[in-house]
Amino acid sequence: MNNVVNALGLAEQPNKLALTTLIEHLKERRVLLVLDNCEHLIQATAKLTENLLRVCPYLQIVATSRELLSIPGEVTFQVPSLSVPEMISIPGSWFPPEVLLQYEAVILFVERAKATNPNFSLNEQNAPAVAHICLRLDGIPLALELAAARIKILSAEAINDRLGDRFRLLTGGSRTAFYQL
Repeated sequence: MNNVVNALGLAEQPNKLALTTLIEHLKERRVLLVLDNCEHLIQATAKLTENLLRVCPYLQIVATSRELLSIPGEVTFQVPSLSVPEMISIPGSWFPPEVLLQYEAVILFVERAKATNPNFSLNEQNAPAVAHICLRLDGIPLALELAAARIKILSAEAINDRLGDRFRLLTGGSRTAFYQL
């Protein structure tokens, strides 16, 4: 709750609950509040969201999570996987880079890889590995972003090779890899 207070630029006031500060600030405002990655604090997020929505009539909240908040009035939207290139039946054959860039998963991987390593580009050499990464990760955006963050230290081919233990590969490393300014 204090994170939301701070994110809104509100000063924490002694002798006043953070929830009270939030309610006073949001009660008469038309605000869209976005809460991201709520699964880590699902119970606290659900409680906060329910309390705010009960007393702030103009407040709208979008919460991203792998779990439901399970509060009254909750509407869910499942984010579908991104489009991925299909396997070509000829072993060792892949679409050229310009064709691969028509697929959402490849676009996201390349964008996130460039954010991590500005020298990265999709080319004839790494295109098969990038296509395979996108296929193996089923076009799941978070998995693609985590894999692309490894471009800073691994080649696309090495990432693809290590996806046999994808959960170990994707869960290690910096928690702020995507948020460099």
